[in-house]
Amino acid sequence: MEAILTAQIREESGKEISRRLRAKKQLPAILYGKNHKKLVVDEREVQKLLNVHGMSRLIKLRVENPEKNKTEEHSVLIKDAQFHPVKGNILHLDLYEVSLDHKVTLKVPLVITGEEDRVNDGSIIEQMLYEIEISCLPTEIPEKIEVDVSGLKMNEVITAGDLKIPEGVDLVTSPEEYVVSASSPKVELPEAEEKAEEGEEAPSTGEGTDKEEQEEE
Repeated sequence: MEAILTAQIREESGKEISRRLRAKKQLPAILYGKNHKKLVVDEREVQKLLNVHGMSRLIKLRVENPEKNKTEEHSVLIKDAQFHPVKGNILHLDLYEVSLDHKVTLKVPLVITGEEDRVNDGSIIEQMLYEIEISCLPTEIPEKIEVDVSGLKMNEVITAGDLKIPEGVDLVTSPEEYVVSASSPKVELPEAEEKAEEGEEAPSTGEGTDKEEQEEE
């Protein structure tokens, strides 16, 4: 599914303008690159785009300009998105225009697959890396990179260099970077046993002292 976002030209700027826009479920946005523009986008449209396509997809940006009675199209990527620290809703969007015949560097998400096919050897899958940095043409950006753990055994790891990267995509993240590991489960000891293992004496219950005091009485 193609990612499409509609925007309008914005002449004014400032905190008060941004507050007014958000009150109408609209967001301030900026397009960077050879066609620098201040824009207004629909908050719900942006949220839907992020839910479906994420932050790393090529977007067809349609900029409506009523004064010139025309719509311009730009190929863009999301440069940055600002979110409310408490509510989590999006506040501002930065976009940058890209050339379709020049490679871009960006991060794409990693998705673990094959857990249900693993032999149950008691190990636990631990994920250390949730996205990797790649370089490719904007038209070849993968939606995600899968990490197949179906054959991973106890004390084994998968590094970034082990991943199956699509043709035409270059890995920028270090190949030695750990992505997932199959680790033995940690056993939590009772506090008394844990202290004993560390060389400390287990706390006395005080029963012997009480008994001796009773006998003395």
